[in-house]
Amino acid sequence: MIRTIASVIRGEGLMSACRRAGERISEAVRPKFDAEADIVNVAPGGISPRNGGVAVQLAARLREERKLRPVAVRRDFAGAKAIHLEGTFGAPVDALIASRIPFVVSLHDTTLTDRRLLDAARGVIVPSSFLREFYAVDAEVIEPAVPAAERRVRVHEERRAIAYAGSVKRHKGAHLLPEIARVVDRLHVFGGGDLDLLQELRKLPNVVIHGYYRSGKLPALLARHRVGLVLLPSIVPESYSLTLSEAWMAGASVAAFDHGAPAERIRRDGGGWLAPPESGAAGLIAIIERWMSERPAPPAPRRAVSPAEAARAHVELYRKWGLL
Repeated sequence: MIRTIASVIRGEGLMSACRRAGERISEAVRPKFDAEADIVNVAPGGISPRNGGVAVQLAARLREERKLRPVAVRRDFAGAKAIHLEGTFGAPVDALIASRIPFVVSLHDTTLTDRRLLDAARGVIVPSSFLREFYAVDAEVIEPAVPAAERRVRVHEERRAIAYAGSVKRHKGAHLLPEIARVVDRLHVFGGGDLDLLQELRKLPNVVIHGYYRSGKLPALLARHRVGLVLLPSIVPESYSLTLSEAWMAGASVAAFDHGAPAERIRRDGGGWLAPPESGAAGLIAIIERWMSERPAPPAPRRAVSPAEAARAHVELYRKWGLL
């Protein structure tokens, strides 16, 4: 109850706070795995849905992987014969290297500072070429899987609404939204975030704050509100952008800054426009105005990697690296 009240005070709104509370209560996406396996998947932060989209997609992949091999998931690696470190945040680097247990590493972001982990790994997996180049490491690229529920979204033919999706925080570019809101009839905002930014947005009559959404629910929300253009104005380069995948699954095009993996993916697959990072809100507004002028939008690719495809790709690498 206290957390729910805090979410309301934070500016997300009552329904958003209730969604947060419901997720804490239900923990609906908590898969069960085997006690033992040849490879232990170590997730230091766990794979609860409240840990975000990476955790939800990891759970979806591991469910499929279990059809191909026994899967054991733990927060530590005690007694393991081989390890797949699913993310590096909070990982016991010294203990892992000293154990001499063969291991592979999945990188999800740019926060790793200890190169010893990559040098000692049997193999490294990244979600994008951008992240591989960022670390200058010989890594295999496997894009994160989109869970089955997100792949069955019914998309309306008429999609003229505009939305921002993701955490309402400065590094995500949310501070640019008030200026952008001046040029649109209505701006939908999906996601919780910082109090000051949410309160400023709530003062604008044409901004609709939908607040926090559960992982995996964004495509259906975008489709329900007939969103055709999603703003992803992160001012820092991102390593993949699950939100970009979710926007595409809802049939929406995307406006983003020209850096990081989102830019790499839009250049490769279409489905959006890019603005120079230094152009700020003005660059995104130019894209919005072009989109609103009824010019044909680039088609958003609906094809995404399935959990089964991602599972098969991982098992093939385990065999290649001699872990299976």
